[in-house]
Amino acid sequence: MSTISAGRAGALLAALALAVAGCSTESGSSSGGEGWSHTTAFGNTVSLDAPPDTVMVDAYSAAALWDYGVRPAGVYGYGITNGLGLGDADLDSMTVVGTDAVFETEVAANMGADLVVGYSAETDPTSWIWWEAAQAEQINVVAPFLGIDPSSSLDGTLDQYRSLAASLGADVDSPEIASDRADYDAAKQRVRDAVAANPGVTVLPVNAAADAVYIGTEQLSVLGLLSDLGVSLAGPGFDGPWATVSWENVAQYPADIVLEYPASREVLDASPVYGSIPAITSGDVLDWDDKRPNTYAEYADWLDRLADAVDRSSSST
Repeated sequence: MSTISAGRAGALLAALALAVAGCSTESGSSSGGEGWSHTTAFGNTVSLDAPPDTVMVDAYSAAALWDYGVRPAGVYGYGITNGLGLGDADLDSMTVVGTDAVFETEVAANMGADLVVGYSAETDPTSWIWWEAAQAEQINVVAPFLGIDPSSSLDGTLDQYRSLAASLGADVDSPEIASDRADYDAAKQRVRDAVAANPGVTVLPVNAAADAVYIGTEQLSVLGLLSDLGVSLAGPGFDGPWATVSWENVAQYPADIVLEYPASREVLDASPVYGSIPAITSGDVLDWDDKRPNTYAEYADWLDRLADAVDRSSSST
């Protein structure tokens, strides 16, 4: 993590105070150093006077960039305290500048943040997807926001992080990364081959709360990838990322393999209806998470395990 002079910290905090008060400031002249810019998947370009040195990232971006050797100064967002969000990223080496939807703007300013990275949406690519507009405006006073589009295909999301890592100076063609990419491509082919050997195998991707079960659809990038690989997804179908069904009706969507959200396993285990589903009683269950770390290595491992599950299901039918 880089340090920041007292003068620069004061200037950033003064700008932040003006933003909170509803005032505006005029930008100063360029530093004259080597400039830096990056065009996002949304088509907007983020430009700086110099390559970013102190970068804040959401947990999902920390996980994705870590394998490239990018070491963010700060981390924020969901997935820090539970779930798979951080992947292999070392939380102890980063400053937590907020959890869940909170972002400690003054902490980021005092650290000298010069770039903030995180999931975003086409409606406003200059804001994290879970921030209110006023909050995003304040944060952009401290440092520009660079959005990652998680609604694209999984390959597209992986490409976004690869491109960003390269622009941040990482060696994206290192032997380790090349090996991980090869393993990922091989794992995708393994799933294709396993499904082709038994095209009747169906997969039910579930998440759950106490009052309902949520079934993922192919609008989620990871499930879109499975669909592209030939996997048949069970469920009621829905024009959105999740279909909601009652606990009483979840058994209406039989499947050979069930994908379980790890965070909902306790709720799922407590349901006698869910426990009676044949795939559950036979143990044909695999974890899944639509916010799994977006790395070649992570998905190579998961797709290999899915291919194994399809092969087992095939041999048992």
